[in-house]
Amino acid sequence: MPLLVVEDPADRPEWLRETIRLLVDGTGIERDRIIDRVEKASDEALLRGSDDDWGLGQVATHLLIVERGVALTGIRLAQGGLPGRTGQPRPAASDVSRAGIRSLVEKAVATAERLVAEFPAEPDLKATAKHPYYGDLNCFGWLLMLPEHYRAHLLALDRGRPSAL
Repeated sequence: MPLLVVEDPADRPEWLRETIRLLVDGTGIERDRIIDRVEKASDEALLRGSDDDWGLGQVATHLLIVERGVALTGIRLAQGGLPGRTGQPRPAASDVSRAGIRSLVEKAVATAERLVAEFPAEPDLKATAKHPYYGDLNCFGWLLMLPEHYRAHLLALDRGRPSAL
């Protein structure tokens, strides 16, 4: 069976758009998992936590803020723009509320929709932004870690490990 190796496949733009749709869907599944925990948690369990050992509310707040920031960074980088501020938001337990989490969910969902709509068919792969742990990443480096970020924090909660680094 002969194989044809191509450097620039004709279906590349559509494949990249589908990659972004799959990424957004996978991130949404993980977001739903943390939100399900938030909805089932008592107020005491939701608000528990410290700077060194985050509670459920802090983890949810952190994940939702990061999701939105990473999606916006991915869009900006893909479009060849400046990434904006990057960093590691660390919510205090006293800043957590159900209403605040609901608001962050709405913002994360809207930003995910924007990512699908605005991600270019031919993204700039040279533009990078410094990630706090992994160094300089392009748009895909930033975006591909979104569902894994959720999974890592959910796993830490499941195992009773501190989620704050």
